[in-house]
Amino acid sequence: MRASDVGDWPQTSRLLPWLLFGFMAMLWVIPFDSVLLPFGGPVDMTLDRPFLVLLLAVWFFGASALKEGRRAGASPTHWAFGIFTLIAVVSVLANSETLVRLGELELSVKHLALLASYVAFFAVAASVIRPAEVSKLTKAMLGLACITALGTIIEFRLGINVFHEYIGPMLPGYVRPPGIGTIDSIGRKEVLGPGIQPLAVATMLTMALPFAFTWLLEAKEQRDKILYAAIVVLLVGGAVATQKKTSMVGPAVCILVLLAYRPRPMLRLAPLAVVLIAMVHVAAPGALGGVFDQLLPNRVDKVNTTQDRLSDYEAIRPDLASHPLLGRGYESYDQKKHRILDNQYLTLGIGVGLLGLLSYLAIFITAFISAHRAARSEDPDRAPPGLAAAAAIVAALVAGGILDFLAFPQLPYLFCFIAAMAVVLARDVKKPINRTETA
Repeated sequence: MRASDVGDWPQTSRLLPWLLFGFMAMLWVIPFDSVLLPFGGPVDMTLDRPFLVLLLAVWFFGASALKEGRRAGASPTHWAFGIFTLIAVVSVLANSETLVRLGELELSVKHLALLASYVAFFAVAASVIRPAEVSKLTKAMLGLACITALGTIIEFRLGINVFHEYIGPMLPGYVRPPGIGTIDSIGRKEVLGPGIQPLAVATMLTMALPFAFTWLLEAKEQRDKILYAAIVVLLVGGAVATQKKTSMVGPAVCILVLLAYRPRPMLRLAPLAVVLIAMVHVAAPGALGGVFDQLLPNRVDKVNTTQDRLSDYEAIRPDLASHPLLGRGYESYDQKKHRILDNQYLTLGIGVGLLGLLSYLAIFITAFISAHRAARSEDPDRAPPGLAAAAAIVAALVAGGILDFLAFPQLPYLFCFIAAMAVVLARDVKKPINRTETA
């Protein structure tokens, strides 16, 4: 066997890690959820489906892939994914007659197929990625995130969505989203990036941000410090360009988590905040002030989106009370027909009940514990990406409370990738130690 066959990505001819990187590139720069391929079937054939089938086929049938795929045992996160999926299926089966009568069974089946895609992607990533490859993959992901952030800023400044104007039309079955170039109910420009809703790209950039911060903390050379500081500015600028409250709430959550782990090194980055505010204002004039204005105490409860969320709690109480344990069926609550909830936990409470909601939270908790073990380890190669993964997982958990996290496929796929890296980093990790930070 050649050395290039067994080497770590990217110095390897192993196909699976390259396919994983290709899948991540699709998430960041291709509007794949706007591409409906001309193939029939019970579920929508968006671009991610055949790509995932190819990934699974290589994973199952490749000789080296089989060896790698069976090498790793199931982690608590694997079990959490499995239990949540089982509860989701049971919730649909238990309410199948009612769902058929209401015409909502097909909606549940489509979302179950999508859930299976997320679980499969996590399982493949967790078995394929090697600990030594995590740092390289996270840096490659940051490169992709920079492309997305830059494209989002261009869309805000010039009104040109490079993803939907140039990349999407090259693909068969592409359907242009109706929201491009429009203004929302409170006067914000709809900046979609590669997705179909601004919240998706804002949250994606937020989940990538802690990796930029972590490598900035680890940088020794001045050029590396400048590079990662510039990436931090670019990612925040791209998120803020969406003018969504999430673009400030998410980064704030990431910074708080990083402060909890590395307080003194993070405090030494305080001067970066001044540069960050100035550069974000230059990149997206007016966006930062607009988002900040939405978060002011005297306005936050007067914004339409906030008022809609507050009204949801009382409106869905009958749905929650009627099926408290298993819900009315996974993702059977058609928000276009009833009401937009903008809260993943309310949606899950209706769909899979208390049992499903707890099992869903267990996915995030177990993934965070894995990331925490790596972050607190004495391994200099695992601790930095482990710390970043921990912050990204918490950011994703918080995001579920202010948006329908599972409604945008980019977000659960990205979370599954980060969770898989956390699981990989926690395998055979050295015993945690009390890290003494130098002044």
